[in-house]
Amino acid sequence: MPKFVLTSVSTALVTLFLTTAFAEEGTDIETASPGTPATEPVAETAVETGDRQNSIMDQPVDFSSPENVEKTLAAIRQQAGEKAAGSINNAIGYLIVYDLSVKRDKDKLYKRLNGKTPNEILALVRR
Repeated sequence: MPKFVLTSVSTALVTLFLTTAFAEEGTDIETASPGTPATEPVAETAVETGDRQNSIMDQPVDFSSPENVEKTLAAIRQQAGEKAAGSINNAIGYLIVYDLSVKRDKDKLYKRLNGKTPNEILALVRR
């Protein structure tokens, strides 16, 4: 019985995590144009306007100390929005658990991520 409960709970948690992780990636059927397949991603406005070069998501992060991590995440939240900051927080949480080289040590993870752009951090999670 305890094995069944543990299996059910862990399956539900993984399903919930994957559903929220992929929900941001997909396109809603209602927002897609009639000729566009539902699986084709919608282009971001930053890419269309060319403002991506100046985006906070393309600037290196300063993860040299815990205070700088908080400042960097606050700057991302302020300039790119809650969704982008949430994505970065989720990516950091994912890497702290699944990146075996950091062994669940935040300091090691921050050293590894220091100098990378937020887009590079998100790419680490997506591969």
